[in-house]
Amino acid sequence: MSKPENQLVKALKSVAMEFVEAINNGDSKALIKLQTEGFTLIDADGDVFRGRDGWEGYFSAYPKYRIHVQHVLTGGNGVAIIGKTTDSQVAREIEEKETVLWTAEIRNGLVAEWRLYTDIRGT
Repeated sequence: MSKPENQLVKALKSVAMEFVEAINNGDSKALIKLQTEGFTLIDADGDVFRGRDGWEGYFSAYPKYRIHVQHVLTGGNGVAIIGKTTDSQVAREIEEKETVLWTAEIRNGLVAEWRLYTDIRGT
């Protein structure tokens, strides 16, 4: 891997991990600063939410929600994060067994799309 690629990978990972840190801190203002104006969130059910709003409501409902990162992969302008959650809207017994994949599309140093996938949601 060439040095410019190394720098790109580091930059992509840095933005994605800042995003996770802001989520884990319940910091909606920091999240807004890390999102493009046309930010899109796609949840595990495939529901699409556009815009930067909504984080405060989620953090109010689930103030202890955390993402626990186990592995990070990059490719192109994207980052994939594999891990677990705690204290989300999902029942604890499901959360304990569930593995979650988050993908982030990064554009100009900001998250343009944040998408969740899960291995057992809805079962």
